[in-house]
Amino acid sequence: MQINQVLQSPTQGQRLRVIGVEPDGYYWVIDIDGEKAWPIHVSESELESYEVIPDPYVPPVVEAGSVAEVRRDEAFAAIAPLLDHHSQLFDKASRNSLIKKVLEHSSRPRLYITRVLRRFWQRGMVPDSLAPDYQNSGARGKRRRNPTTKVGRKRSVSPGQGIVVTEEIADIFRSAIELYYLVGKKVPLSQALTKAHGVLKTRDPTLLPEDLPTQGQFHYFYRANYQKHEVERRRMPARTHNKDVLPLTSTATAFNFGPGARYEIDATIVDIYLISEKDPDRIVGRPTLYLVKDVFSRMIVGMYVGFENASWVTAAMALANAFSSKVEYCAQFGVTITEEMWPSVGIPSSILADRGELLSRQADTLANRFGIQISNSRAYRGDDKGICERHFNTIQSEFKPYARGIVEAVNGKKRSGKRYELDAELSLSAFTEMMIHLVIRHNITHVVDNYDFAPDMPEDLAAVPLELWNWGIKNRTGKLRACDDKLALINLLPSEKATVSEEGIRLRKLTYTCQEALKAGWFDRIKQTRPSEVEISFDPRNTNLIYVRPDTSSGVIWTAELSDRSRRYQDMTFSEAAQMLIAKGQAEAAAKQRKAFKAPDTQSVIEDIIQRERNKKPKASEKSASERLRGIRENRRTELADERQRTTLTKANSSQAKEKPSVIDIRTRKEADISLDYPDLDQLLGSDDD
Repeated sequence: MQINQVLQSPTQGQRLRVIGVEPDGYYWVIDIDGEKAWPIHVSESELESYEVIPDPYVPPVVEAGSVAEVRRDEAFAAIAPLLDHHSQLFDKASRNSLIKKVLEHSSRPRLYITRVLRRFWQRGMVPDSLAPDYQNSGARGKRRRNPTTKVGRKRSVSPGQGIVVTEEIADIFRSAIELYYLVGKKVPLSQALTKAHGVLKTRDPTLLPEDLPTQGQFHYFYRANYQKHEVERRRMPARTHNKDVLPLTSTATAFNFGPGARYEIDATIVDIYLISEKDPDRIVGRPTLYLVKDVFSRMIVGMYVGFENASWVTAAMALANAFSSKVEYCAQFGVTITEEMWPSVGIPSSILADRGELLSRQADTLANRFGIQISNSRAYRGDDKGICERHFNTIQSEFKPYARGIVEAVNGKKRSGKRYELDAELSLSAFTEMMIHLVIRHNITHVVDNYDFAPDMPEDLAAVPLELWNWGIKNRTGKLRACDDKLALINLLPSEKATVSEEGIRLRKLTYTCQEALKAGWFDRIKQTRPSEVEISFDPRNTNLIYVRPDTSSGVIWTAELSDRSRRYQDMTFSEAAQMLIAKGQAEAAAKQRKAFKAPDTQSVIEDIIQRERNKKPKASEKSASERLRGIRENRRTELADERQRTTLTKANSSQAKEKPSVIDIRTRKEADISLDYPDLDQLLGSDDD
């Protein structure tokens, strides 16, 4: 049983969340539905009748700069000092003592602290669980109306009626603030208002002093549309902000010695060239290898092998693999394992990664939606992640002596006059299969050199990753937390905006369809009930599926499948599909060029034919217009008869038909008189000339 799992009694319906695990088979749980619930201490036997259920509280997606984000951050900051002593909060006496100390340095009342702490436990123990339930309210920065009359109190001192703050005026306010106030210079807000006044006077030289927006109007707009913390971030140098303002991402108590206390993640470009899955003659380059390792046990808990460059996207793929079961992942590459062979499943307490990968805003997902503390390695200090760094050389040395297409150390990319890329023979799937076997062997058999055993660890415990992991899970306070595999993956996947039309959901020139979207009328050609764009998550390794968020304020996720319009790109990576789309575009462009090049010649021929026939036609006709119009039908029949005659003669001449043999007619005379000619189309369809 893991932290954050939700259990339900099949008889009473009571729902409990596991918030603490002790080594002696006891757990701390809390009733997620109780308004005055507090942690209770239970044994494993007391929970035998309970069933594990999906987490009913999926944290909402909190938009940056929203009211929900401010409320969430305020709530988390209020209980953050308590979480440094998380295990002590379970006991009532120690909890009250800790809360009392916090209240000495807080302006919040005790009731607020206790409610936030209870909500934190009940709803998943991540910062996003503290976001308010009114996710659709607020809409900071969005104007509900465009007024035509001035709002607010009337002027009592200043002359005039004042100006109406329309959308146009609001845009001028916003530009002045963005361009002159939020640029890092120590410019007062009043100077931004002066700039706004200058723009208005330039647009309308006839403006009177009383027609200019007041300082109060300008300040009201500023307060309504800009958050204080965001303003401070933009007005100071990034280095100063990161050093002095950003919240600390970890505490000393976070790194408790046990499985899941801290993971390290790192990547390298493997020294081998691979070939295409579909065409062995195509050399596709060198793969990227990501490894995620548990610091306590040295177990490789997750991996990623692919052609995506080292980035947040690929790091997320590796982390999603680390959080979830490996049985299905290995089966995709023909490797059969059991859960016991690779047991690392769950969310760790902290992660150490490269600065470039987890300094982005997307890394906030790990902190706020999963409650993971993020630590960044120092620049130019690869030794901060020595556990991962050392293993890259070790794992590559296992296959280099046997595989071909290995990158040589010689400059110039030549070996005896031959390029080593041409020797490539492994596809990505084959290489991944090989990596899986090497990782499993490492976890099961590798002996860690100079492992630092703690005093409470038995003497007969081997320094093998799998044995260290199993011992730590059994004997150390649990740090791994349960998670839904699919939900974890979707929340870690890269996200983008996709367009919606009657053809489907369009992402990177690929079209997708979705049953829920069909029912919602998104693809109807008459009733326009669809949004213009929608937030989606996607796996760069597979084009078959994408995950649609119809409402970012909720946890609802739809699965969309590749439509028939894009069936050509089935079972590809997005990078492979992009290459095919580029090739397709190049081919179409070349065809259009040929068409454009040929078009003038064809057009010239057409004009010559028209002019030639125009010259043949007599300038004046002896018949009247009515006579010419009446003869269209008869003229057509005459031309049709001539056409049939020409066609028959042509066929006979071209085939050099021999003399027909004599045939005895066995039909009756009546039958023989029946014409077998093709019927006239005018007889079948009628004529439109009458």
